Parts: sequence; C-alpha cells; structure tokens
Amino acid sequence: MDGCLAHRRRTERCPAFTLVELLVVVSVIALLISILLPSLRNAREQAKEVVCAAHLAGLGKAFYTYAGSNDDYFCSGAFDPDVDNGRDGPVDKVGWISDMVNGEYAYPNEMLCPTNRSKVNQKLGSGPTAGGPAGFYTTEEADDLIRRGYNSNYTQSWYMARMQPIWPSSSGDINWKRVATTMGPLRITSMRNVPAANVPLLGDGAPKIDDQYRGSIYSERKTVRTMTDGPYGGGPFGVQSFTDFGPTHGFGKTYRFDDGGSSNRIRAEILFADAHVGKFTDKIRDGKFKLTVTSTNPLEHVQDDLDTQVFDGVIGLGRRSKAEWELK
Repeated sequence: MDGCLAHRRRTERCPAFTLVELLVVVSVIALLISILLPSLRNAREQAKEVVCAAHLAGLGKAFYTYAGSNDDYFCSGAFDPDVDNGRDGPVDKVGWISDMVNGEYAYPNEMLCPTNRSKVNQKLGSGPTAGGPAGFYTTEEADDLIRRGYNSNYTQSWYMARMQPIWPSSSGDINWKRVATTMGPLRITSMRNVPAANVPLLGDGAPKIDDQYRGSIYSERKTVRTMTDGPYGGGPFGVQSFTDFGPTHGFGKTYRFDDGGSSNRIRAEILFADAHVGKFTDKIRDGKFKLTVTSTNPLEHVQDDLDTQVFDGVIGLGRRSKAEWELK
C-alpha cells in the first residue's frame, strides 16, 4: 500500500499544496515566460531577416541571368504604369517584375520581405501617386496582377531603372523619373567608373501611407514605395535621395512617420549590383534613410544613415558631381 492509502486508513489527510506554494509556482512560471518571450521574438525576427536577405540575393542572381540574355541590362525599367506621365507601361509587360515573371527568372510575389507589414507595391493601390482616387488599376485588376505574380514589397533604386539623366534634353524636361529624360535602365557595362558592389538595385521599402491597397488578398492597407526618388534638389546631377528605402527589421524605440503611422523597426537590407546584400541601420530613428542638405554644394550633402558603401553620385563619373546642373 502506498503512503496516502495508509494515511487515509488512519483518517489522516494526504499532503497538498498550500495556496502560498501554488502562488510561488505560478510566479516562477510567469517570470520564466517573461524572460523567454523576448528571446523567442528576437529569434523569430532574425530568422525572417535571413529569409529576406536570401530573397534579395536570389533576385540579384536572377537579374544577372536576365542581363546575360538582354545586352547586359539588369531590367527593362520600373514597375510604373503611368504612361501619361512618361513612365514605363503596363506592369505585366514592362519593368523589373514583369522581366522576372515573364522570363521565369524569379517570382517576386513569392519572395516578399516577411517582416514588412506592407505587402503590395504602391502602383497597385490608389492615392496621390498611385493613379489618384481610382488608381491605375481597379481593385479587381490589382488583385489579378498580384495573383499572377506581378507584385513585390521591395523598392527599386532609381539607378536600376533610370541609371543617369540626359541633360540637356531636347525638350528641356527636368522630370528625372521619366523614361525619355534618362539613360536607363542600368547595364553591367555602364559601371566602369563605380564598383558594382556600391550601386544599389533593390531594398526594403518604406511604407507609402497615403497610397492605399484596396484589394482582398492582404489585410494591410499601406503600400510600399515603388522606386527611390533619384537626384535630389531638382538638378540632374545632384546627390541621390534614398528616403524611399526604409527599415523593416529589428526592434527599437517607436517613431512616427511624417505622413502618419508608426513603426519600431531599425534595420533594412539592400541588394547591390554585384548581388551581395548589405544591412543598414536607421541611426537617427526617423523611419527613413535621410539625406541632409548642408549647403549649396552637393559634395557637402550628408547621408545621415547610409555609409559610403552606398553610392549616391553620378554613374558616369563614379562619384558625386560638384554641381547639380553640370557634370563637374
């Protein structure tokens, strides 16, 4: 017979936990959970960051495969259907995403950054820079394009789609995002004066809060910016602005965006033209990679977060120009 049965026969009670002992056990379990949860969260985040880097690296290799069959061009242009404004064309026929999908080099919509809450490119939404209130595509058309793979939540660099301005232009046009005013897309053979390891192609994208996705495939309404702005300050040879790249990895103090919303992410990954992926930190914690203009001299402008690994000058020169309107 066991001890308890013997005790019962002697009409003695079996030993049991007291309320104080139970509370102590519960407190210890709660303490252990509070210690382990942040570690588990960080581990999951690091795993997703590795996946993001692998996706970018895979796209980098696909761009080289594409270039091998297309006269050294990394792509056919930008993901931008705004043809009335001099842009590229239907996103399932022109641009880096259509190049990948139609040529079966890669499938960008299956290679989304897993930690970026925004899953849809801004050109598939509606808003000020996404075709106005109606958008370039109806909700049904946008969802159809996504289902067919024509979507990404990475932001393309201006270099990859446009490479360098044509100036002076025959029309005097100074919109450096238009096809007719630029020399793009970027070619491998165009990077004679600048290392490919320093020229960005794609990166984690900052949210475009006022361009909203209206479809039913993803729950997040905010979209991701389609392309970085290019030369800053209006001149064709100004320093590059990379504010459309944005941190999507890691955790830090929560900050608010200028146009609304908030985030606590601190790092971003950027794919370069040699197919390697670099990691960059939002050092001043404003949710973007800011360019500070310190004077009228482009050589004195400061990239607050990005270091010299990220080229921001003129491809043809291999450095910054001394003037925004002249190659010096």
